[in-house]
Amino acid sequence: MENFRKNLTHQALYESIEKTLQRMRGQKVSRSDLKIINSAIKELGYTFKIFASYRDKRKVTVFGSSRSISSDANFALARQFAKEIVRQGYMVVTGAGGGIMHAAQEGAGSAKSFGLNIRLPFEQMANPIIRGDTKLINFKYFFTRKLTMVKESDALVLFPGGFGTQDELFETLTLLQTGKSTPKPVICIEEKGGGYWKDWARFNLRLLTRQKLISEEDRHLICFTDNAESAVSHIINFYHNYHSIRYYDRWLLIRLKRLPSKRELRKITDRFRNILRSGTIHPSPTHLIYDPELKNLNLKTLKLKFTQNRFGILRKLIDTLNQY
Repeated sequence: MENFRKNLTHQALYESIEKTLQRMRGQKVSRSDLKIINSAIKELGYTFKIFASYRDKRKVTVFGSSRSISSDANFALARQFAKEIVRQGYMVVTGAGGGIMHAAQEGAGSAKSFGLNIRLPFEQMANPIIRGDTKLINFKYFFTRKLTMVKESDALVLFPGGFGTQDELFETLTLLQTGKSTPKPVICIEEKGGGYWKDWARFNLRLLTRQKLISEEDRHLICFTDNAESAVSHIINFYHNYHSIRYYDRWLLIRLKRLPSKRELRKITDRFRNILRSGTIHPSPTHLIYDPELKNLNLKTLKLKFTQNRFGILRKLIDTLNQY
């Protein structure tokens, strides 16, 4: 029955894709636009195929400068972080280049890492750790690569870097702030005594908050540290009880390993009433919707009518639920 329902859903989506392409045949679509669509579909299709065998493994995407050298303290820190997070059962995803990406791949090892390389005019080569591995994927477009880096990760860890690192950080924070990405840890890390993220936070968090261009609660979406162990702990703690979320009808479902007691849920409801459209936070049937990939995890579910516009506070709710 489950396979039947799954195949029925997949068939409907395939038909929807085909209808979209058929409609485009009757429109004036340029050759260059068609080439973009064709390449994007091919890239994403191949990418999903590679990641499909690892859906049950949590992954951390590591960003940082390709210019960092092996004597750089951040290079050593990236290698240490990757080594420690892999010990916790995670896999590591990087952009497959040199510098911080090389260091993280070295710490994780090729068997426990993915490389998402971008094809550039000056031919960026994948680092030797991931080069030749079946989990190395070469992308033509940054947008398909960036989508994969966020979609396939359960946490993002950023070391000091240039335009590319800044771009990934801002895009990720935008996706989290607007609810276009599911909640996940975002950690900015650098060597002890470094000033890169301190200067970044001074301008991008303090200034924007002071001028009311972002909300104070948005600062909950990001964590700063200078220690690999604390970065690992931050990620592990985020998934201590929390598993995932999903929207169903007008409800937000939060999947957990353990439910708070009724008394504790009443306190939590009172504390987070500012993100509820109405009602309370209460238990819900786990199999309210069909979700075959979770059938063997024995997860519990909380149900609430979320305002869908205060995701920094939703992050605090998840942190609270992780205390149980």
